[in-house]
Amino acid sequence: NGLDSEHLTFRLHPQAVIYGRVTDENGEAVRDATVRLFSVPKTSAERPSFQEQVQTNDLGDFRVAHLLAGRYCVVVETRPWYAQTAFSHLPDAASGNTGSTGVAALGFSHIPGAKPDLDVVYPVTFYPGVTNERSASELHLSEGETEQANIQIRAVPAVHIRMANLPSDRANQPGIAAVQNVFGSLPVGLAMQFTEVSPGEIEIAGLPPGDITFTLTPSGEPGPGTRIIEANVTGDGTVDASKPLPSANVSGRVILPEGFVETGDAAVMLLREGNSAAFTRLMKDGTFSLGAVPFGAYSILVRLSGQPKFIRNVSASGARANGRNLFIDGTKDVQLTVVMGQGVAEISGVAKQNGQPLDGVMVLLVPESGADLDKDSRIDQSDSDGSFLLSNIVPGKYQLLAIQDGWGLEWRNPAVLKPYLAKAQSLQIAANDAKKLFVDVQPFIK
Repeated sequence: NGLDSEHLTFRLHPQAVIYGRVTDENGEAVRDATVRLFSVPKTSAERPSFQEQVQTNDLGDFRVAHLLAGRYCVVVETRPWYAQTAFSHLPDAASGNTGSTGVAALGFSHIPGAKPDLDVVYPVTFYPGVTNERSASELHLSEGETEQANIQIRAVPAVHIRMANLPSDRANQPGIAAVQNVFGSLPVGLAMQFTEVSPGEIEIAGLPPGDITFTLTPSGEPGPGTRIIEANVTGDGTVDASKPLPSANVSGRVILPEGFVETGDAAVMLLREGNSAAFTRLMKDGTFSLGAVPFGAYSILVRLSGQPKFIRNVSASGARANGRNLFIDGTKDVQLTVVMGQGVAEISGVAKQNGQPLDGVMVLLVPESGADLDKDSRIDQSDSDGSFLLSNIVPGKYQLLAIQDGWGLEWRNPAVLKPYLAKAQSLQIAANDAKKLFVDVQPFIK
């Protein structure tokens, strides 16, 4: 009552579009190719991050819509429909070793009598048609802009490698999977086939050239004994399976909130630069095993069904834990204990300037520690009556602030946010809290 309801302004931001066509070396359309879009960060210290993926249609066309202004890279991954995998080192029948063939990862059927000239692959290709990610061109999009990104891909001879020093007993052969990491973060599964050359040695065929990560799992599932091997396979060669990457076996237990019984698809993940680096199901007793995890920094994510849950505390032996982050730098077995909490909070209220409600204001809640800003911060725009609502807040210490015309502010940058924090409200948020507050609006600092 008493508010003007006839002069409302809705500010709509035009969204951008990237479209294009994928063709082969003969200019023919490539259908069912996977086109992935990566967002390029503003700082060179960060890697491009995966946004979404689409498939090309029967004309080789693709379209990615609803994009914000920014910089993007386009990546294509597919396999020639006519490819026939051939082996270079077939078993010696005279020796009595008839070998065995198998399919791993995203495998395709081996074709008897395959022609060597059809033993080809498409390497992962970056716009405008290069296979080295450092040579990839960026697309710079403004609000509402439409940009064309045609990409031509070229078939190259498939790489064959020999993997040595595997168990000689076929019954103990590990499961083998291979991926290429695009921009060092998104793992793309590779199709490959293998055959036994001799006891303890196999040939892997159908691989694209480049840096490839192999995962060897003794029982087909991550766990103790899992080995991770990185190799540059620009040409035929040998990979020693006895020399895995420095890594540690990670396992542990998730302690669920009191009275909660997990009945869904519970899982534990380690994320590296925002992408899944290790994944496993959670057992009914809360235990899990992620197998061998290479050295590096990871964030921990636990997926549970039902009402929102949050990680209350993480402790680790054999590695360092800080908040929900895990740092592995030694080969000792890592044992994690993850304590879950339940009951998120919400804050509602009114943004005011000089005692009067103000609309269109950016209301921001950030963790007092400055850590996990992307995960734990909450943001809203005040309505015509100055009201706002921040929900799904993980319990902890926070700072609440409101900034007029703050939508272009790089608030994730601590140096940019610091001047505003001096006038922010400090809050202690408990599980299931429902606070109602007034927040003073600060002017945008130019």
